[in-house]
Amino acid sequence: MDVINKVDKEFVINSYITENTLHEYSSAVTDIGLWESEKVFFAKHLSFSSCILDIGCGAGRTTFGLQTMGYEDITGLDLCPQMIKEAKIHCKNSNANIKFVVGDACSLSFEDRTFDTCLFSYNGLMQIPKIENRIKAISEICRVLKHGGVFVFTTHDRNMLPEWKWFWDEEVSKWKNNQQDKRLHEFGDRIIEDGDGVIYLHFPTRQEVLESISKSGLELVEDKWLTELADEPEIVKKTISECRFWAARKP
Repeated sequence: MDVINKVDKEFVINSYITENTLHEYSSAVTDIGLWESEKVFFAKHLSFSSCILDIGCGAGRTTFGLQTMGYEDITGLDLCPQMIKEAKIHCKNSNANIKFVVGDACSLSFEDRTFDTCLFSYNGLMQIPKIENRIKAISEICRVLKHGGVFVFTTHDRNMLPEWKWFWDEEVSKWKNNQQDKRLHEFGDRIIEDGDGVIYLHFPTRQEVLESISKSGLELVEDKWLTELADEPEIVKKTISECRFWAARKP
């Protein structure tokens, strides 16, 4: 009988170490930068005096973008050492004053109440397998935030895109009949072919995210669809799909 390996941390890391993926994320630093929607949402919820932790920073697309906007005190963190290596190369080439470190959102190495703002861009939070681990990550983010600090992140919403209703209807049937991909942990999980590799991504409901925020000790400030915030240029539209922006505060 074949052993089925569930999606885990190593699966996530291995999704991002292919040559093409590293090149794609590295190129996005200079070719794409911050999305227009990110600029709008960040400007609303981040202060220029903020001490910022950019979690799941990849090669630094959002990290360098924040610096370009005028934010100065930024640390970039990613689970994948190869991504941090790419970020450090960009840092050296641009003479930027940004610290990049390898780290796990579920077990942050920072002291309590270190940051004013934590970011987890481009649905990165939903690439953490299992809801208890995502809640653990948000709880860790709550821990390292100062009182009044803000956590900004994005997710998809499996109930709000009618063009995908057929897919989730089929998934309901598969899970009901135990015919789902056995590598997955819970309904809403997907393994998606992405170029020369695959990625894991969880598609939550809005209620699921609200409950995770609450269980982690944060309070909702605002949530907005990307398309409510800005009309993105074509280069961005080709690489992303509709998602929801969230801002939550530590009381």
